[in-house]
Amino acid sequence: MAKTSKQSTLFNENSKEEVNSLFVLYNEEIAKMTLEEIFNSNEYTDFYGISYVASPSFFAKMIKGFKNVNFILGINNVDTLNKFSDGFSSYLDNSPRVDFFNKLPDETKDLIIADNVKIRYGKAGVMIHDKIYLLSNVEANDYRVIIGSANLSNDAFNFHNQNFENIRIDDSKKLYDIYMERFNYILQFTNDYIPERCREKYEQKRALVLINDESRFNLLLDEVDNGNIPVVISQEQMEELEKCNIQIEQDKTDLENKRKLVPLIVNTKGKDGTFKIRKSDYIRKKKNEIKNIYHKISKLRSDVIDSREILLMENDYKLYREEKELAEDGSKDIEIYSQKIPIDKIKSSLEKIHAFTQAYNKFTLTPSPIFSSKIYEFILYAFTTPFIWKIRNRYAEKIDRVAVADVPMFCILGGMRESGKSTALHMTARLIGQNADNVFDYAKDLDKADALYPMITSNNLMPILADEVSQSFFKRQANTRRKGEDMIKSLANTVPEEPIGTMIGTTNASDFSSSGQVVRRIYYIEVSNKFDSARKAESMEYLRNIYDDLDDSLFRDFTYRFTEAIRNNEEIFDLDDYLLMTRKIFWQYYDETGLDIPDYFPLKIFRDYENRKVETWRRFYFANKAHFIDEGEMLKVEIDEIFKNSNNKAKQKETLLNFLDESCLAADSTVGVHWFLKKEAFFKFIDYTPSVIESAKNSISKWFSFS
Repeated sequence: MAKTSKQSTLFNENSKEEVNSLFVLYNEEIAKMTLEEIFNSNEYTDFYGISYVASPSFFAKMIKGFKNVNFILGINNVDTLNKFSDGFSSYLDNSPRVDFFNKLPDETKDLIIADNVKIRYGKAGVMIHDKIYLLSNVEANDYRVIIGSANLSNDAFNFHNQNFENIRIDDSKKLYDIYMERFNYILQFTNDYIPERCREKYEQKRALVLINDESRFNLLLDEVDNGNIPVVISQEQMEELEKCNIQIEQDKTDLENKRKLVPLIVNTKGKDGTFKIRKSDYIRKKKNEIKNIYHKISKLRSDVIDSREILLMENDYKLYREEKELAEDGSKDIEIYSQKIPIDKIKSSLEKIHAFTQAYNKFTLTPSPIFSSKIYEFILYAFTTPFIWKIRNRYAEKIDRVAVADVPMFCILGGMRESGKSTALHMTARLIGQNADNVFDYAKDLDKADALYPMITSNNLMPILADEVSQSFFKRQANTRRKGEDMIKSLANTVPEEPIGTMIGTTNASDFSSSGQVVRRIYYIEVSNKFDSARKAESMEYLRNIYDDLDDSLFRDFTYRFTEAIRNNEEIFDLDDYLLMTRKIFWQYYDETGLDIPDYFPLKIFRDYENRKVETWRRFYFANKAHFIDEGEMLKVEIDEIFKNSNNKAKQKETLLNFLDESCLAADSTVGVHWFLKKEAFFKFIDYTPSVIESAKNSISKWFSFS
């Protein structure tokens, strides 16, 4: 066994020196060992391993000579960790597992049949990325532990493949026992990798399972019958499967476009059998072709022209923006966006926000400071959008990964016609450095299956601003996974590890309703208070004077301060208020400028949709009380009787269901002409307690109905 401390040089195409790409630390000394020395089947009898395996042939080669092998097949790519979809898909199509068995040499198949070689892999939804190899010879009291970055593949254990890997080898019984405990712990989350049908065929007839549609179907049935596929799949897991399908479609087209770049960058095969990168002069000549391919790649990620300013976040959490001016080569650089601004500018910006928000009290038909408060809250959310992903990330770390859905990536301002919701959107856009051209008309620009998803999942942290979002966006629609209910739920349940976008929009409040699973993932704020048409000219002049003077100075300073809070590891959210840090920063502004905090400054998250649900059902109950039949623990709602004269029964029933708290629904409550509600939960939901007399009347009515 040759020991070496020779330091490797970097890869160099002109260097004749071999590169030692596999780093081996053997018993705390740098060493160079052959595969046979590392996995010594002459010295060790038993082999326990957890790793990705590149090929059946290499696996068979590595385990040859061991009397007993227990192996857990892991995954190759660290990016797939914690993805339910990747593990689940291997149970839906067993052909790779069948193919693995078929390609093993007969002697290895025989060992599998004899149970001397056991191969396992993660249960559906369990992703295993450990790389552990344990060798032992109990009689000789020899034990070896091998850990590191190397999968069980020829590339990983090749010293000269220009793929840096490292392994640590310890001949230690103490470490062996520790890692064997780890192995046994992981083992309980695994199933047999080799399908039983393959074993039976080979054992009975030395035959192999042919991979075709029929065998795939039979293997799927085997998995169901054997209980290997989960009996229950959560909503979040189902959404991940759907999201996976979206990504596969996008990646496939993306790859095809990138392949077209290769012949423009790489020269044809030379006489020496190698391919060389083309000269820069040639690449310059192909500029338009290359740019066209880049355009197709970009268009793949969005079916609309994305007019937003580009706002990026680097590792320092500061925001950077694309420069307005082109460089000499026609490109654009990015400049730092987050920066402190003078106190007088902060004061001026706050005063403009005050004037703007006060308009919703000053010029409306039903003046109330609550509407000014809601517009201010809308602005606060918009300011927070570049950091929503980080708040969600911290939520997952400190509370629960499931709780991440409680921090919405979508904020919708609902209002009736002429309630000023579009004005609020355009004013807010101006405050964060956007203009009218950056606000999308939802119906015209975004109401497509593939429009929003790639925009939100890009690294551009400037929120998508969409006016008049249609009701279709909030509902499930066939063959449109990239918009509507599926997209909202899928994105909302994703724990972001890196920057991801948000969307701010307006919608018609009278039309807005959706399922509880969607609504709880949206921050819905409602301002259903019309501006006084008699004062339209006055209010327009008032708002125009504010709009013309607005800029993004305050937003720049805000992002600087929020960045500092993240870097100082301050609490950036509260369990009941994901805008906590935003409010704190604005309180700092008031303290530093000496301005009084407005009485209507919002101090907590609004629950407008929840309140609307309660009010809708309270009104519906009291208007149709005779059709709510008391049946003990249940209320039977004669829903068809209530809507018998309605021309739009289906839509009205759907809206009512969307407004009903899910805790009130009994099983199969919406089947047939009646709905059944849990009485206690329903009355609690609408905040109503029936009187003693009313309860007695219901009991008497019920008694007579049985007589």
